[in-house]
Amino acid sequence: MKKRIISIAAVFLAMAMAGTSLTGCGTQAKATDAVVEDGDTIVVNEGEKEAVSEEAVIEAEDEIKDTEMVGGEETAPAFAGAENDSIVLYAEIAEYGEYGPQKDKAFEAVNNTFTAYDDLPVFNGDGIEVGYIKNGSTVTFTGYASNAWARFENPIAGTDYDYLYAFKEYAENSNYIETRLSSDEMRQLIIDDLNKRDENEFPVILDAPDADMEVYECRISRENDPTLLDYRLREALHMDASYVSNYMTYYVECEEDEDYINCKIYYKDSYDEWAGQNN
Repeated sequence: MKKRIISIAAVFLAMAMAGTSLTGCGTQAKATDAVVEDGDTIVVNEGEKEAVSEEAVIEAEDEIKDTEMVGGEETAPAFAGAENDSIVLYAEIAEYGEYGPQKDKAFEAVNNTFTAYDDLPVFNGDGIEVGYIKNGSTVTFTGYASNAWARFENPIAGTDYDYLYAFKEYAENSNYIETRLSSDEMRQLIIDDLNKRDENEFPVILDAPDADMEVYECRISRENDPTLLDYRLREALHMDASYVSNYMTYYVECEEDEDYINCKIYYKDSYDEWAGQNN
């Protein structure tokens, strides 16, 4: 229901009329129209005995203060910023954006869900940054344009845009990151490769390196491509001049470094020496 607003002039007029009915002994007040700003009219009937109370005046003034008026029309309050489990929208945004408008471009319907790998900025249809996708949250792109942009429905009320816009690469990068190998997975792959021997010749994998061990270091991509991984492991363990696979005692250490994993393979007790001792 639209709030009715009594103007200051109407309040004073009502007060004056009340004074007339209280002090004008034997005199009747004339009917007076007090027009309020939303087009409604308050009519003080001729001969009305009830005075306008002080509380009514205060209430009218409070209503005026509570409603922002521009050019005589009501305007919605400014957006104060908001967030939900996946999106944060700013209370204040720039007047101009770094990118051109996307709202009038044609978008093809898609359904591409991904997990944000960082706080990823989102934009309104005019290319102005208005907030971000929270790191670790899940979002579903519902439209792809022919350029680099994607969009999804704005889940937060109170703004003047129905869609939020972001880069397609967010989904592509997320998929790549989700399938990347961790340092523990890489360590296990190396151990599995070292164990590819005859049943009675499994190497010993230590929990910590011994002081007399040699060390071989290599850097392997985290991309989970079986063919590439197989080649890189063969290159590191079987083709290098150190022939790391020709030993029987190991300690393997791996550490993530962005798109790669730095590996240290400690080794001792060559296979030939070990075989001679066990014949």
